[in-house]
Amino acid sequence: MRKLLFGGAAIAALAFAAPALADDDHEFAPLPPGDGAEETYYACIACHSLRTVTNGGYSREVWDELLDWMVEDQGMPELDPEEREIILTYLATHIGEDWEGN
Repeated sequence: MRKLLFGGAAIAALAFAAPALADDDHEFAPLPPGDGAEETYYACIACHSLRTVTNGGYSREVWDELLDWMVEDQGMPELDPEEREIILTYLATHIGEDWEGN
């Protein structure tokens, strides 16, 4: 009887966890999928956790200021203009002011 209860509880736990796990079920998780996720992933993971990024939820202007601050004060290598544009567009679109986090 104990095995049956334990097995049922384990199955129920997995069933409830599956939707949460699905959110992180892509190559650049925990970043949301989208154009620019790869560039953002590699630019950010070099220095800090990606949860630092997904805890954001900023306007494009604030993301832009944060990139300036990271380059000027934190030693981040300067991005080439095209890559910076891709990353800023990604951040503003997918982790912008209306971002509810994950």
